[in-house]
Amino acid sequence: MSPCPHSSVRCLNDFELIRKYRCESCGAVIMCACDESVGRKFLALQLEFGVELDTKRQVPVTAGFQQKVCEECRGLRLTPHPKSASPGRTSKIARYYWRELALETLKLFDVWSQNRGPCNRTPAEDTEIKSKIRRDVLEELKSLHKTAPKYTFSKNRPSEIIDKYGVEVVPLKGTYVSSHIKKRAIIMDSAGSCSVEEYVCRHFRSLGYGAVIVENTPIHVLFGVYMSPVIQDVTDPRTRSVGISDRRPFDGAARGKISWIVLPEDFGTRGYGVRRAEAIRKHLAAMICEPRELQRLFDLWLGPSEDLRQYLSGDRNDQVQVSRQLINILPAVAIIEILQYLIEDYWGRRAGWPDLLVYRDNEFFFAEVKSAADKLGERQERWIRDNHQRLRLPFKLVKVFKEAGS
Repeated sequence: MSPCPHSSVRCLNDFELIRKYRCESCGAVIMCACDESVGRKFLALQLEFGVELDTKRQVPVTAGFQQKVCEECRGLRLTPHPKSASPGRTSKIARYYWRELALETLKLFDVWSQNRGPCNRTPAEDTEIKSKIRRDVLEELKSLHKTAPKYTFSKNRPSEIIDKYGVEVVPLKGTYVSSHIKKRAIIMDSAGSCSVEEYVCRHFRSLGYGAVIVENTPIHVLFGVYMSPVIQDVTDPRTRSVGISDRRPFDGAARGKISWIVLPEDFGTRGYGVRRAEAIRKHLAAMICEPRELQRLFDLWLGPSEDLRQYLSGDRNDQVQVSRQLINILPAVAIIEILQYLIEDYWGRRAGWPDLLVYRDNEFFFAEVKSAADKLGERQERWIRDNHQRLRLPFKLVKVFKEAGS
């Protein structure tokens, strides 16, 4: 019997350095031969198992390295899998070419190490050299992308997003002043200098609205509190104890304390939302109630959810207070829909939420605030798309243009 040609494969996790693929014909889990040399030399521990992106399950590699498995080796157009923006990875080149950047840095640092030898080296020197090599590789990738790009970047202009999803734009004018804080626009009005977000809050308050600065974190608080009973359900067979560094202030002796929380191994993935769909449905159905009861549930689950909220970066008291405001402003059905939306793909949807919540009587809307020089980011564009297609929360874009002469 001839061996399977593995002509149709599916990548288990595009965010692994050594990618694993499942053959859709024979079911074998394999790797591409183009990764073999770097994998065996630098990443041997990644060669026995892959981790499924949607479930976080370990999957054993059953047929090792095979020829012409990945898109590049098959001569196919490469599918981009950019990583989220983070410190040290804010440019599109670093985000789209993250895998090439990491692997090439490994190889060049190894060449430097071989030439340098083990003597007269310090960890600080290794770190410095590795950082320099990474910068050099990044510059080389920038040059290569200009002449022979491997990936096509998203080129939607903000106006296209606004028009496509029918976003209402509220134009304001403000007097900008210089700021010592990098990338932080400051506006001066009759009440003094303030951020662009606070300036917009003052505008809506002058019209008789209430306005609260939201962004992402108070949403994380709501999610952590209300979803903790189902997320930390000890009857879920895939929960386990996870150690996290405690960020709360301690005396010097206790700093760096490790907190242990119960967390499903696939939490935050699309697979978790599918696997726990029935438990999630029952939990949210039981929460459909009047605002006073929602507030009672928030108070009831606030304490028990503390470690989970710390894990989600939603444990500060000021954030909790803003979340309490949201409960009083938003309809219960809107809160339930937000929770359902997040639990289906938490890590993919946790960012990009609008800056403000503006409200008056029974009216409310979310608002994204942009200064004169600011543009929508990719995660904000994704939220606008998802809101149009799924959440359908009232939303406006507030653009603060420069006052003439400022």
